[in-house]
Amino acid sequence: MTHDETNKENPYWLTDFFCEKDFSARCVVFFSSNLTSNPNVAKGVLRTLAKWQENGIAIKRDHFVQANKYLNVVGGAMILDVLTIEEVEEMVDGYLRRYYGVDEGNMVKLGITP
Repeated sequence: MTHDETNKENPYWLTDFFCEKDFSARCVVFFSSNLTSNPNVAKGVLRTLAKWQENGIAIKRDHFVQANKYLNVVGGAMILDVLTIEEVEEMVDGYLRRYYGVDEGNMVKLGITP
């Protein structure tokens, strides 16, 4: 689920990101959802959170919880299995920005590149 074949330099970068902190809590939250059995959904969420971390945002358990909650709600109205990784990234990023009140203006104030 965390192997990214599009990254030839390090196809395990999502695995590294996922395992670097709070591994057991992340596993319980992330893999207890049936949504993450779809590789595109799992990679879309992980890529989004990894990008947030690269931009200076400390990723906590709640980020995983909120992403899963959002996709669970959206999954009631649309078929998530047909989405690309990029579409999942865009959806999750947009939701988390609204949920946490993070927009490009806030990121710039914090010294974070959007």
